[in-house]
Amino acid sequence: MRVVSKLTPVRRALILYESLSGNTAQLAAVIQDLLEEAGAATERIHLRSFLDLSYEEAEDILKPYRTIMIGSYTDDKHLPPEPLEELMDTHTLSDKQVAAFGTGDTQWGETYCLAAYTIARHYQSPFSVLDIEQMPSGSDQEKIEKWLEAISDD
Repeated sequence: MRVVSKLTPVRRALILYESLSGNTAQLAAVIQDLLEEAGAATERIHLRSFLDLSYEEAEDILKPYRTIMIGSYTDDKHLPPEPLEELMDTHTLSDKQVAAFGTGDTQWGETYCLAAYTIARHYQSPFSVLDIEQMPSGSDQEKIEKWLEAISDD
């Protein structure tokens, strides 16, 4: 396994994720591990837990971060799950840069990882979307690392 370069431009990142079956939670953990191996400071929070906070508490958590990584599955109706919709309705993240990731099943065609693409579009992410087929595996490692290497705090 290759470790993300110590020169990875992300120095600090908040990782918010919504997971139903555990696939997106596992992907969020892999992302966090790779960032920390590269020397970045990270915090990973389940989206439902984040949304349970008061608006002020949530904004205090967001405050020190320039880069917010948001990941989600796409629900069985081929839509972003409700917590993701709530996040987008509640937090503008206008002073942040958002990187989107998601897990999905390619059998759903054009709705594959739709939630991740919705995040990127809503927050006008300057980065490509990381989409992973179901649960991340060893064969996804290089794809995840390349995605991380393209994200910068600047």
